[in-house]
Amino acid sequence: MKPDNNTPRDSAIANALSSINKGARLPCNVFTQMWDDYLFFESYMMFDNSFIEAKNTILREEGSSEIALVNLGNGPNTSDVKQSIIFLEKNLITSEYISILKGDGSPLNWIFLMDRYVCASDKGNWCIYCEKENDIAVLAVRNTLPESMILKLRDLLKADSIKTICDSKINRPFDFDKLVLDWKATLITDYGQMKKV
Repeated sequence: MKPDNNTPRDSAIANALSSINKGARLPCNVFTQMWDDYLFFESYMMFDNSFIEAKNTILREEGSSEIALVNLGNGPNTSDVKQSIIFLEKNLITSEYISILKGDGSPLNWIFLMDRYVCASDKGNWCIYCEKENDIAVLAVRNTLPESMILKLRDLLKADSIKTICDSKINRPFDFDKLVLDWKATLITDYGQMKKV
């Protein structure tokens, strides 16, 4: 048996890229695997101060070492796009994260680019896919994660489960009603079919 020489960074990148169909776009299901829930939120939350608190929650609760945030670009085929990666480690603080996102301050920094992104840890129990141009991101989670962690992430990211999309009686942090009807219908069809346990 060959020893596993993958570093946590290698595992985080592999988990991020293997979790999505790089050619797919929202509102269709972009994930390659079945997940237990899908939490939708506005894309700017990934590039905000609160994302570092979300990162800290994940590293602590999941017991992961590394998170990879991968810029997929915005072309129809990402295989020819040079992928940029930011690694989110335990010691990365908010000011450093925002500085990395801003880069040299040019319009080609991550704050302004309307690209697509994927994010995952070295453990592979969750994955985030984000389309900035459509102002939407989705966090796919497995039931192996502690419920307290999922609730904390929902709060930090102002995310809402696809399971509540048709429930108009609750006050939701992510307003599915702002979506055009075709998008909403496709989300229900593609993400509403939960894995049977």
